[in-house]
Amino acid sequence: MTFKFFISALALTSIALAIPVAASAQASDLGAENFRQADANGDNLLTYAEFATFIDLSAADGFRNAVRVSAGGFHARAFARVDANGDGVVSQAEIQARR
Repeated sequence: MTFKFFISALALTSIALAIPVAASAQASDLGAENFRQADANGDNLLTYAEFATFIDLSAADGFRNAVRVSAGGFHARAFARVDANGDGVVSQAEIQARR
């Protein structure tokens, strides 16, 4: 395993993604707002396409793990890791569980 791969895997494993490293209320609100914006159909679940939008919105806001996922093109890997129950959609609870 190369060091670069290890770092990428580590970043994905700690996929707090767009949930902020700093636990400030303002950052949490911003993460929740990004989730709402990405949820195109308003069902409180993100499909892969919506999840990719969520990651990119969060990366634009400077969320460190989202920046790594977005810049590396690791959206599919991140989605697979966050979709804990394998139902093809990601809930806010699944994202929170990856903190």
